Amino acid sequence: MSTNDELFPSRRALLRVAAGVGIATLTLPLMVENASPASATQRLWKRCSRCSGLWYTGNGTRGGCPAGDIFDGGHHDDGTGDYILKEDPDGGQGQSGWRWCRRCQGLWFETTPGQFAGVCPAPEIVSQHVNFGSGHYRLEDEGNRDGSGGQAKWRWCRKCSGLFYDGFSPAASGVCPADKQHHDIIGSGSYVLRSADSTRLPRPPY
Repeated sequence: MSTNDELFPSRRALLRVAAGVGIATLTLPLMVENASPASATQRLWKRCSRCSGLWYTGNGTRGGCPAGDIFDGGHHDDGTGDYILKEDPDGGQGQSGWRWCRRCQGLWFETTPGQFAGVCPAPEIVSQHVNFGSGHYRLEDEGNRDGSGGQAKWRWCRKCSGLFYDGFSPAASGVCPADKQHHDIIGSGSYVLRSADSTRLPRPPY
């Protein structure tokens, strides 16, 4: 699931442990710090209504949004999507190299490990995204997809390397953390995301 499973146990494993000892909930710091990134058969990837980026909502934090401010710096669920992603071991069509950033909770494209890692809207020491704890995700696009269906017009931003939805205002969508302007779609394909009720991947529970 994750390249660092020994450091980041799966969310399902944590829930099984909690159920076994009768613990109803985990404390927020533990959930934020130790929760695993989303897996291929896990829901809870959402679109942010402010920056149009894709972010993972299952870690008890809203991450970092480039459209935020000092009063509210997190992503906002737009209420319209509940997406699932697949990892490289799942196979199928699509492009490898997509990673989850533990700081901003967003999805970004890692061209070459150790080189340009985009621009993260929630930096700690450096301004780049981090791949620590992330799986290796594979995204379908309109020319390389596993089958019909799904939502197209998801794009890669060449300025921040993040994934965002460009279906509302083509070529002028969202907010990029690199310069607080719109994302830049030059060089990007049209990626396809599938909702949690997709028939391509296993049915719930995830």
